[in-house]
Amino acid sequence: MFKRSNLSRLFSVCLSLPCSLGLLVFSAQAHEENIAECRCERHGHEHPEEHHGGRHQQAFEEGSPNVYTASTVPQDHLYLMYSHNFFWTTLPRSSNPAFWMKYAPLEHLQLDLLTTLRSPFELEGAVSYQVFDERKGDVLSLTPRLSFNTRGNVVGGEVSASRFIFEDLWQVGADVRFLSNGTADDIDRPVAAMGFNTLVRVWKDWHVFGDVVVPFDSAVLSDRSVLWSAGVKKKIPDTPHVLTFYAGNAQEQSLSGRTISPGAGADFFRLGFIFSIDIPSLTQLPGRLF
Repeated sequence: MFKRSNLSRLFSVCLSLPCSLGLLVFSAQAHEENIAECRCERHGHEHPEEHHGGRHQQAFEEGSPNVYTASTVPQDHLYLMYSHNFFWTTLPRSSNPAFWMKYAPLEHLQLDLLTTLRSPFELEGAVSYQVFDERKGDVLSLTPRLSFNTRGNVVGGEVSASRFIFEDLWQVGADVRFLSNGTADDIDRPVAAMGFNTLVRVWKDWHVFGDVVVPFDSAVLSDRSVLWSAGVKKKIPDTPHVLTFYAGNAQEQSLSGRTISPGAGADFFRLGFIFSIDIPSLTQLPGRLF
């Protein structure tokens, strides 16, 4: 017989699949209509990517699994991310699904909501504001973020920064974060850490990335090890989607999951994927669809 946790995980996966497919259809339709509107405004002389940003911008602005991006989504965009990771030793069982929603009601002001199904249940809400934007001529992109997570009632803060070494080709980033406690991970004190990542577009819409997070606490570092991930991102041309495959030892993309390693053994090595959907002009979406 299945355990209750296995049944709930199976139910969540079955429920998420039709929702994800529906969002893919609706967002793709909205994306195509936006492109058509752009072409009509300039009588077909304006390339749609020039209106919505660089062709590869979406892949770079997602960041990497363990280092939060320094770019907020554009105003009135709804960004959805669906991820799974699997323990290498039990693949394809013991999956860990997570859902992430980002929305910007005002330019550079972003609201986040993330939920995971690991035990105990985890719900994270956050607000971030992009102070500097490299795309608008600033030296770098810089974004502070404040969050609250129900898993251990953790209050967290982080500051992310990124800069292109070569435009739309090579980006580097860094992230400093602080957690009020690590109770849910058997750490009875505040935890701070710093992460670094790099993303490189290697060919057309294919990107490779890697990141590492090092805790400032020597006991956490020796008992839990550093966090890391590496993988590939594929920006799917002419769609609002990015598909990511990665390997590493991180948990889901909540602040605690990106800061505290579950352990140092081989049992914690994981494989995972992330699928994202960018839905522009959310407030206008009902009128465009219906």
